[in-house]
Amino acid sequence: MKTKRFLLFLIAAGLMLTGCVEKVYVPSGSDVVKLDYDVRSSQWQVFGDSYRVVLDAPDITSRVVSRGDVKVSRIYTGENHGTDILTPLPCIRTEVTEGPDGGDYFFTTFIDYEWTTGTVSIFVTTSDLYTGDVPGDMAFRVFVTK
Repeated sequence: MKTKRFLLFLIAAGLMLTGCVEKVYVPSGSDVVKLDYDVRSSQWQVFGDSYRVVLDAPDITSRVVSRGDVKVSRIYTGENHGTDILTPLPCIRTEVTEGPDGGDYFFTTFIDYEWTTGTVSIFVTTSDLYTGDVPGDMAFRVFVTK
């Protein structure tokens, strides 16, 4: 009896651990289109308590909306000894800057996205919901599975 419980425990633990990994399968015959975007600081617009940029993505058709998928990554250009680093969205980064009193000010930045026919909207929100500092230049890669 104890052996059965132990085996069930091992199976349950294995299922929980494998559930943490996101696997992306591209159905055979599907096209995957890679789109790169450079977003300048001047393109970010205040959107409620966040900043938003809307990117044109004509490859996102009504067929993609009904049968495909869209994934977005932020590109950190040349940050790994000259090699680009891609971070899938949504992502959260903790940052530190100098506060008004000269001390360290810690906050988090949350970047996520939404997509629909013809567009991808990317949102940048800070933990204090402060919109006084416009996000800087950023690069993104969009993968459209048709």
